[in-house]
Amino acid sequence: MICFNFDPTHRDDQTVAALQAWNQGISDENRLLKYSKMVCSPFVFFRGTNHLFWRDFAHHPKLELFGNEQTKIWIQGDLHAENFGSFHNDEDEIVYDLNDFDEAVVADYQYDIWRMAISIVLVARQHKDFKKKDIEEFIERFCTGYLGTIAAYCDSEAELEMEFTAKNTYGKLDDFLKDVEENESRWDMLDKWTDVKDGDRYYDLSSDKLAAVTDAERAEILAQMPEYGKTLTGKLDYAPDYFRVKDIARRLLAGTGSLGVPRFYVVIEGDDDHHKYDCILDVKYQGKPTPYKYLGKDFQKAYDQQFKNDAQRQAIAYKALVKNTDDHLGWMKLGSEYYSVRERSPYKEAFPLDTLTSKKRFKKLAEQWGKILATSHSRADTDAIGSTIDHSFDTAVHQLTHDKQKEFCHLVQTVAFTYAAQTKLDWQAFKSAHPTLTCLE
Repeated sequence: MICFNFDPTHRDDQTVAALQAWNQGISDENRLLKYSKMVCSPFVFFRGTNHLFWRDFAHHPKLELFGNEQTKIWIQGDLHAENFGSFHNDEDEIVYDLNDFDEAVVADYQYDIWRMAISIVLVARQHKDFKKKDIEEFIERFCTGYLGTIAAYCDSEAELEMEFTAKNTYGKLDDFLKDVEENESRWDMLDKWTDVKDGDRYYDLSSDKLAAVTDAERAEILAQMPEYGKTLTGKLDYAPDYFRVKDIARRLLAGTGSLGVPRFYVVIEGDDDHHKYDCILDVKYQGKPTPYKYLGKDFQKAYDQQFKNDAQRQAIAYKALVKNTDDHLGWMKLGSEYYSVRERSPYKEAFPLDTLTSKKRFKKLAEQWGKILATSHSRADTDAIGSTIDHSFDTAVHQLTHDKQKEFCHLVQTVAFTYAAQTKLDWQAFKSAHPTLTCLE
């Protein structure tokens, strides 16, 4: 495997071939939709090509500068600015945190740092033509936010109690969370996706984001609900009345990198007989995470021994990285494949990146991205149920970085700028190979 050498090059044929190979398993229709999103900008292309990142950076020698066996931790695995977001936790608080764990694995923390920093460059260039010096400052704030938070957690378990809400965030992130709480609700979510007919709730299949399931799919999901109940990881116990299924639909057009992955929305009774208390369960196919292909045979062997299936791994990662996780979190088997199950939060929103038009606003959010990521990583060394992690992650990282913060930040900036340039070249090659594609926002 050839690692990225910080020298962006034209590799047009290689990029196009890699994309064709990676996406050959999805339907022609979904591939067209996915590609029509990816053509919009280098940032969206980056979101849809996590496999290129892992191919280029797996086992990169520069990881050894600030990493070792003690700095391996649960990582998000596909980190970028759109994989932070708001949602409600199991205490019904609106929080801002990591919100996608399909690619999560135990690996060196710097993979998340590097990938997020690359996305900062791409976001900054997509929504406003910031100067390079400005973007360097954004990445510096991200790094110092991360390392400062890591240092604060040494010899402490404060990370296990920390959550990011409207009360302790700043620089427009607090306003965003207040707006989400004020303007979103379970009722609004249910009204968006469903209708009430003959005293019960059904999906509105006029939406282009939903499709009917077959009788066989419906019967199989209904039959597997009690088995899913045995996998619940939170405070909920499986109760047939609570988990009574009202309707099932196939979810379409979701995501970018995962577009085309089989997915279902299942509406259940929930806490109360009133319709406003119904819940929507997001049932999503989980295959091997992208890093599995690139991190080598030893990694694959350890992974296969540790996890019963890929959906279980996703649930363990979610529990490790996020405090007060969804009580509906679990998994089910459909056919020969495994699917994660979690509640679709009524408060699921992404921060509007197009509002990051001033240096001050961008720096404050970048700093908080670093703090949130450090908190997630730090809590995963002691709270990862089912994990074999037994070392103090934050202490290990602090020992490697406390007197080398400038060098750490410089490396991250180098990775971010050079790979953002490589991403733009790859995106241009992708566009040239598909000249008839038009952007699908």
